[in-house]
Amino acid sequence: MKKYTLIIAGILLTVITVSFLWFSYNHQRQIRVSLNTTLQVIIAGGSIDDYQNFVDNIEGVRVSIIDESGKLLADNRIDKNTASNYTGRPEFIAARSGGYGEAVRISHNTGKKSIYVITKLSDGIYVRAAQPVSLTNEFLLWLFMPVLLLSACLTVLMIIFARSRQLEKMRQEFVANVSHELKTPLTSIKGFAELTAAGLVNGVEAVKNYQTRIISQSDRLLTIINDIMHLSKLEGDRPKNLVSVNTRSAAEQVRETLKFSADKKNIIIQVSGEGKVTAETEPIYHMIYNLVDNSINYGKRGGFVKIILDGKKITVADDGIGIPQNDIERVFERFYRVDKSRSTETGGTGLGLAIVKHTVQKYNGAVTLKSENGTQVYVEFLK
Repeated sequence: MKKYTLIIAGILLTVITVSFLWFSYNHQRQIRVSLNTTLQVIIAGGSIDDYQNFVDNIEGVRVSIIDESGKLLADNRIDKNTASNYTGRPEFIAARSGGYGEAVRISHNTGKKSIYVITKLSDGIYVRAAQPVSLTNEFLLWLFMPVLLLSACLTVLMIIFARSRQLEKMRQEFVANVSHELKTPLTSIKGFAELTAAGLVNGVEAVKNYQTRIISQSDRLLTIINDIMHLSKLEGDRPKNLVSVNTRSAAEQVRETLKFSADKKNIIIQVSGEGKVTAETEPIYHMIYNLVDNSINYGKRGGFVKIILDGKKITVADDGIGIPQNDIERVFERFYRVDKSRSTETGGTGLGLAIVKHTVQKYNGAVTLKSENGTQVYVEFLK
């Protein structure tokens, strides 16, 4: 991201610099054209008898009437009696020798950078027109609008590109993780099957033991595949067939389903409160199931798992081993395990909390996790 930010910053700086120089050039050219037009109108009007009255009737530009000696005869911006002699001005010098002159310089009277054009009339009088070249608000807007538009486009493209790279990285990690997770049980199944097929396992009990292991690894394989399919469905499908899901009913079903697993560790599953959310029944059931299943797998013997329902809020708390603070931010990632060896023992796929996160996001909710004297997961839906 730093690399692309620096590249975009360099592009924007270059564009702004080139645009400023180009627009400044065009701005000065437009002023010069406007001033020459003013002089042409004056020349076309013939001789000027009342100098001061003439210059006072011209607006928008500074007009000066100067005689052959460089003395200011009239000016619509300054008092002629306070002006110095103009013989040293570069535009006046050019006009005395060629009848016309122009210059871009800092004004002696206003201190501003200005463009001067001057022409000599037939009666020896010089008429000079001047205008500052400072950028107006309109010009600045004209300058920066395309730059701002380009900046917005580049920013959007950078976000899209960064998101694309992130998605590609996630896809690669997902494929690698899936391959690893599937390879482990498949290798075990293949190994156990080869041993029994080669006749290297003798005795009914030994064969039965290996068959039990094959069944166990097959169940784990099916669990991983089912979780991947469920997660894919959550990410790909838009919410449809939304109903008012009774979270108390879903929690009671989860308790009954996981009662056998909880009883093996003498864990009590408690359900309290009432609640309803607008969603689809099956994903909400799976979400609660995964939370409770995690709590049982990582809970201590003789402990508890509490499912607390409060309107659109669902809390699942346990008194288990908890989660280290450094791992809390990552536990919702796919295949992320806090304790990989412990997860393998409990049969976890590393997808349970990822399914929870995607379920909550699908139905416009938020999920947070705390680990203080056990683990507490808080889910809240907007509808």
